[in-house]
Amino acid sequence: MYLYKLEAKGKGFPDAFVIVLAEDEEGAFQAADQLLQRNALGLIEVSEIAIVEKKRAEKANGYVLER
Repeated sequence: MYLYKLEAKGKGFPDAFVIVLAEDEEGAFQAADQLLQRNALGLIEVSEIAIVEKKRAEKANGYVLER
C-alpha cells in the first residue's frame, strides 16, 4: 500500500490536494475522484488530477500541507 498526494483542478471546487491510501496509481486516481465527488457541495467537474508524491504506507510517513 502507498500514500498518494494528488493535486486536483476543475470546475465547481477550489484547487485541492487529495491524500489517499491505495495499492496502485489507478486505485489512487479512482479514490481521489470519489473523495472529491463525495465532498462536493454540488456538481463538479474534475479536469486535471495528477500525482504529486508517492510514499510507502509505513509508520511515521505522511505529508505536510501548506496553506
